[in-house]
Amino acid sequence: MCQVQLATGQAKTQRQNLANQPSDDQSTGPQRYHLGAVARSYGDSILVRWAPEQALLFKAAVRSGGYRLTRRTVGANEVIDITVKPWTVEEWKQRANRRDTIAGVCSQLLWGKAEPMPFDQNVNLSGILQQQQQNNFRLMLALLLADEDPRHAAGMGLGYIDKNVQRGKRYVYAISAITDRTVLYSDTARTLITNDGPHPRSDMIEIKTEAGDRVAKISWNRALAETQFSAYYVEKSVDGGRTFRRLNKRPWLQPPTGKFAQVYEYTDSLAQNYRPAQYRVIGLTAFGELSQPSPVVTAQGIDRTGPAAVSKLQALHQSGGRVRLSWQYPKPPGDLAGYVVAKSADSQGPFQPLTDRLLAPNQREFTDTTAVPSQPAYYVVVPVDTARNAGASLPAYCLFKDTNGPSKPKNLQGYVDSTGFVRLVWDRNPETDLLGYMVVWANDPTHVFTPKTADYLTISVFNDQTTLRTLTRKIYYRVIAYDKNRNPSVASDILALTRPDRIPPVAPAIRTYTAADTAITIAWTPSSSEDVDYQILLRREGDSPRWTELKKAAKQQTTFTDTDVKPGVDYAYALIAVDSAGLRSERSFPLNTRTLRASPKSISNLTVTVDSQQKRTSLAWSYPRTDVRFVVYRGLSPNGLRSYEAVNRQTTFADTRVPAGQYEYAVRVIYPDGTQSGLSNRVKIEVK
Repeated sequence: MCQVQLATGQAKTQRQNLANQPSDDQSTGPQRYHLGAVARSYGDSILVRWAPEQALLFKAAVRSGGYRLTRRTVGANEVIDITVKPWTVEEWKQRANRRDTIAGVCSQLLWGKAEPMPFDQNVNLSGILQQQQQNNFRLMLALLLADEDPRHAAGMGLGYIDKNVQRGKRYVYAISAITDRTVLYSDTARTLITNDGPHPRSDMIEIKTEAGDRVAKISWNRALAETQFSAYYVEKSVDGGRTFRRLNKRPWLQPPTGKFAQVYEYTDSLAQNYRPAQYRVIGLTAFGELSQPSPVVTAQGIDRTGPAAVSKLQALHQSGGRVRLSWQYPKPPGDLAGYVVAKSADSQGPFQPLTDRLLAPNQREFTDTTAVPSQPAYYVVVPVDTARNAGASLPAYCLFKDTNGPSKPKNLQGYVDSTGFVRLVWDRNPETDLLGYMVVWANDPTHVFTPKTADYLTISVFNDQTTLRTLTRKIYYRVIAYDKNRNPSVASDILALTRPDRIPPVAPAIRTYTAADTAITIAWTPSSSEDVDYQILLRREGDSPRWTELKKAAKQQTTFTDTDVKPGVDYAYALIAVDSAGLRSERSFPLNTRTLRASPKSISNLTVTVDSQQKRTSLAWSYPRTDVRFVVYRGLSPNGLRSYEAVNRQTTFADTRVPAGQYEYAVRVIYPDGTQSGLSNRVKIEVK
């Protein structure tokens, strides 16, 4: 029987432990109270044990006259009724041995002043709970004492030794409390047993040990043990298991609370660590029998107290991956085995040891050669004693002297689409301490580049948005990498991206012109837009509203001579600039001009004859028109020609004033409207 479960109201478990079957009584009176019963065969007798599951039933049975026990012999028409009454105080005094110190306790549990509260009494909740706790404790203690000694069980009316039995017979025992069933109804507990005893003592289950600092913990499975035992004795040997002494004079049990819900755990205090002792446990059954001792286990106390932590731990970066650690340990314990040096990238760990073996107890320095300056480094120095107890220090952080930035970002590429969306990509840097990237930009490669990113990019991709309504066709980007110490790299090569052109170029402007009768020469200032690809010269003739393309000129061309013109005709000229995207500028302000009229045709076949005797010369020529005037030019070499004489409607001229010398003659035609031809061919003569 498990007294602890009875005391805590776990009635179902108690009935299973007592192996009883519920009564078939179908009475519908007041609340039913339960009993549990078991029996043990000894051949010459049978010990029957029972237990009420409620404190109220226990007290009511004591006051009402005890219990009714009925025995039936299986296979025979034999029924015996027995009334089992608790001993009175006087009976306890007469029947109990003077050395039995527990007898008085049993009598007090039966007849003490604490009474269950009557049903008709009005009380508060606090009083009820207090009374219930007191009654439950009394019941638990009574059942424990009854399990310890069958005589105590019989004295408290919780057991009966039936000596009127025959070996080999089977008996059914039925037990019920003698109470007023109109007030408190008790069911009937039954147990079946064959009188084939005596039986050997039960085997105690295996136990386990756990070593602590000057303590030994002995534990065993609660669920397995409670099927057979109610309490336990723990025994210890300090002479190698030759002799054992009990650590508890009275039966020991443990409430099933917290971690003890699954196990029993007995703790033995030790005076000294590392001194082995043997332990065993003996179970106590509900019939006052002791089990066989459990298998012996050995346990000893183990030093669990770690050494004190080191002080003034420092981690100084020397160069590269070398970090020098130093610490102080002014009073090392006598069992100090050495030190473990460990490192982590986080102050909370986990820390990984840097050596396979402990450092010497007298060592106060260590150099880590595996540090990575780009990664955080926290160090601890852990003193370890001979029992492998550790005393970790607070972590020491190493501040690395890192002034070198990452390598220059490479292979920067990108594009700008028709909506102004910009995508940049580049090769990721190989450094392990890379913090991220900053993208900078400018509208001119000679300008100062300004940041485009508000924070560090963790990936080598960047998206941007740019306006297309601008005359600046190019946008320039660079990328700078940063390590975790905020050291920058050299900026990447400049990436120039061309914005999709949405703005037409500026139109050229005509500056000046020259018009003749057979040609017109135009000069202009080209478009100021940088993306101009070529220029188109337009011409319009006379009153025509239609412009025609006259010339496709290179973007750097600034003059053009139009020779495909007619004399005296009106012409208009304009220019258009075309950029690399095919966008055209507005047409320039037009130039309106007229070609000059055509010059008269010069004479042909000018001949000169000389009469040296008469000192005269004769000129003759031919011309298709007769309504014109001819001007004769004469010059005396080496002087130039000058206007000399004029003749109307004649194609001959006689010069009678010709002194000796060398002369040149030419003729010009003058039309009635005053227009003049060019000079004719020159004819040279000599007058002697």
